[in-house]
Amino acid sequence: MGINLNLAIVDISSKNHSSLVENWIRVAQYNEWKVSLYVSNDVLNNIDPALVAAVKIYIFDGRIAKKFLDLIYEHYLSNDIDKVVITSLQSNYIAFLFSKLKRCDFLITIHNVNAWIGRCKKFPLKYFIKYIVRRLYLFSSSAVLVSSDNLVRALKNVGRVSKPICVMPFKMTNPHKNDTHRSLVVYPGMISSNRKKYDVFYELCKNNPLVFFVLLGKASSSEDQVIVDRFSNLKNVVTFNDYVPKVDFNYHIDNAAIIFGDLNVTYRSNEYDETYGETKDSGLSYFSVENNTPLLVNSDFKNIENLAHATFYYDTCEEAQMHLDSLMDKNLHVPSSSLAEYSLAVVATRFSKF
Repeated sequence: MGINLNLAIVDISSKNHSSLVENWIRVAQYNEWKVSLYVSNDVLNNIDPALVAAVKIYIFDGRIAKKFLDLIYEHYLSNDIDKVVITSLQSNYIAFLFSKLKRCDFLITIHNVNAWIGRCKKFPLKYFIKYIVRRLYLFSSSAVLVSSDNLVRALKNVGRVSKPICVMPFKMTNPHKNDTHRSLVVYPGMISSNRKKYDVFYELCKNNPLVFFVLLGKASSSEDQVIVDRFSNLKNVVTFNDYVPKVDFNYHIDNAAIIFGDLNVTYRSNEYDETYGETKDSGLSYFSVENNTPLLVNSDFKNIENLAHATFYYDTCEEAQMHLDSLMDKNLHVPSSSLAEYSLAVVATRFSKF
């Protein structure tokens, strides 16, 4: 990738991955590349407006996905684009299958290793189409992007992927982080009993009435709303009944003294199983990275190795309480130097030499 690179960033699938779009814009601007953005409205609305002020934007209106994806190939043929980064491919599979986009020089981002290497539990038609599209884009790409070394290992050791695999972290360190006293214990992410557990967090909330806790997400179902309602009865807990606006989400993350997590490490869907910390990353790791905030998490979760110094594991509620007391007393910030590889300068320099 050279100094005159024209980079296209594509995401018409998931606003939940908009932080990766932002990261690529920052990397491009740092390296003085030109940027074109091909995104859906919901992805665009989740991006910092200041970042896209000088970016050429093409908006997918949700109607004819193949035509929109083919437009990117047309721009590639006319030399308006040199390289394409796809930050997520989780919908519009038929359009991706038949589009000319795959003829570009592109990098594909993988979030769930087992899904992409074909370790599916069953193959009805709708899953078979996904399988074909994933395999096609995996092997047509010039390189694969993942968010951690954990996923690099899984792709190489389990998926036998031999092409270049590069790490673009889900979050980079925030140069404008809040260095004042932080006081919140924040459990971020959608409320889902399928993916997470909540009993230890509830006990901590109940047993520490002078500490303020935040259950930072909306319920994923009416069944999970019962969890939110249970926490909302505690006066020292902030809860949300709707999708959390980005400004509110960022405020609570920026003011977190501790990021909390209690994951069901094996994530099971109808299509495949993934293991958090091995074949799938958790956003918890990167909320910790973003503001140098310690992560308090259940011990069967395997955090990214280079974040060991920022991770405090518990097996029981008593152990979680012990870490909570210690961390709140010290108001510990993870040293910025230990997170240097997550800084914009390091990430951008790494990709400038790719």
